[in-house]
Amino acid sequence: MRCKRVLKILLITIIVGGISACVEVGELKEETHTIQLGEAESVELELNMGAGELRLQGGGGELMEGTFLYNVDRWKPEIDYYVSGNRGILNIRQGKKSGIPVGKTRNKWDINLNNDVPLDIEINFGAGEGKLDFRGLTLSSLDIDMGVGDLTVDLSGEQRQNLDVSIDGGVGSGTLYLPENIGVRVHVDGGIGSISAKGMNKDGKVYTNDAYGKTDVSIDIKIEAGIGSIDLKLK
Repeated sequence: MRCKRVLKILLITIIVGGISACVEVGELKEETHTIQLGEAESVELELNMGAGELRLQGGGGELMEGTFLYNVDRWKPEIDYYVSGNRGILNIRQGKKSGIPVGKTRNKWDINLNNDVPLDIEINFGAGEGKLDFRGLTLSSLDIDMGVGDLTVDLSGEQRQNLDVSIDGGVGSGTLYLPENIGVRVHVDGGIGSISAKGMNKDGKVYTNDAYGKTDVSIDIKIEAGIGSIDLKLK
């Protein structure tokens, strides 16, 4: 497991070095996209971003409302949505990531999702800064895979059902905001770095809050860490 993780980190470093190290950097472009739910009763969201700044939160009037800024033409976001039965499938992905940009690049996504639609979310984020605020959303499952950078995840809001969360981190820092009044269990495996979990109970690699096992719903989080720091914060 440790060897596999080291190889992954080395690969990420090579990829990110190639991305940032020749495609042309042009004028800054801004796009807005709105996706309507249609006949779907629940939605599976897969989001793939190579490098940049990612902001995701609730509060969307439609299924998805997003603003996308980029100055490399081939990074133009590609968005697909269709409904199969009563299930919506939404894919948001960065355009071609190959090549080596020359100059200062900009790639920022700001996405608002609908609070009332049950969501299974998978996020693959190569490098950069991610701020993911899931408060108010109706989450069914959450899977995050991040390569290099800083990640902030807020799960401190009310939870309507049991939630399984998987976070796979490469190199960087991660901050997780967790609820005090909903049972939370966090299992941290692998990695070289520090873990801060003020106010939580520790048993080996497992951290729980005082509410764990005492509430109708709970959040179970599995973190596969790389190199860096993890900060678990109750709020």
